[in-house]
Amino acid sequence: MRYAVILNPVSGGGKALNILPRLYRWISKNGIDFEFFCTTSPGDGYRQGRYIRRERFDRAVVLGGDGTINEVGSALLGSDMVLGVLPGGKGNDFFKMIGTNGRLDSAFHTAFFGAPHEIDVGIINKKPFFNSVGVGFDAEVAEIVVKNEKASGMWAYLLAVFKAWRNLHPVTIEIDLDGVILRRDITLVCIGNGRSSGGGFYLTPSARIDDGLFDVCVIQELSRGKIFRYLPRTLNGSHIRLDDTAIYRSKKVTIKSKSKLPVHVDGEPLEPSPRVIEFKFNEEKILVAMENKDEK
Repeated sequence: MRYAVILNPVSGGGKALNILPRLYRWISKNGIDFEFFCTTSPGDGYRQGRYIRRERFDRAVVLGGDGTINEVGSALLGSDMVLGVLPGGKGNDFFKMIGTNGRLDSAFHTAFFGAPHEIDVGIINKKPFFNSVGVGFDAEVAEIVVKNEKASGMWAYLLAVFKAWRNLHPVTIEIDLDGVILRRDITLVCIGNGRSSGGGFYLTPSARIDDGLFDVCVIQELSRGKIFRYLPRTLNGSHIRLDDTAIYRSKKVTIKSKSKLPVHVDGEPLEPSPRVIEFKFNEEKILVAMENKDEK
């Protein structure tokens, strides 16, 4: 088999780069035939993914964050190539969905040898996403995280929450869920293909990446004080039992607002900010390397 390894050296504030020596040792020990690629600017992951696809590699292993996974995965749509995922980003939310136990050697094994599994691919305004999209407060937090090159992991997101909290304001939206229309003043909306977003906030704790449905978490307008009563509950998904929170499941979602909406797509801010957002599933799925159940 031919493997491509794609590194984003700035992912996770340098986390991906720090993992690289250990990955090289593991690859050498296992005698893997691979070619190495390194991104240097936005869009490189997509361009390298297209090249790897044209050259008919068997598997693309991404050492980077959710944004890099989005770029490479978007290039592989419609092919029979397998996407392997390693935890090189700040949040690694998509990585949490693939079933490893969190140890690096286990993650390496799954990325290179894990069984291919078809997962759903969402589309937001014609752009693919694999894990989640956030609107409102969630997106403002993501924008701050992206700009902070030093902090990583949960710490980066908690710092960003405090900064975004200072400018907290509700957003008035109309949301269409498979024809059911709701009008709300919201703090945030999370459209989840996966369960985790923001580095470990389980806003859509029951979402599955292969069930053909978006889990949609709507948190209505909250006061500044109330935010900090809700936030700890999102770490284990128990916020869904609180007032002002609702979970919906839908195949198609449309969100409209009179004002521009702050939006993140797999942790990356969407520019320019839209007033209308349409979500649906891509007809083609993507093959992702998952933990082999019989090896547990």
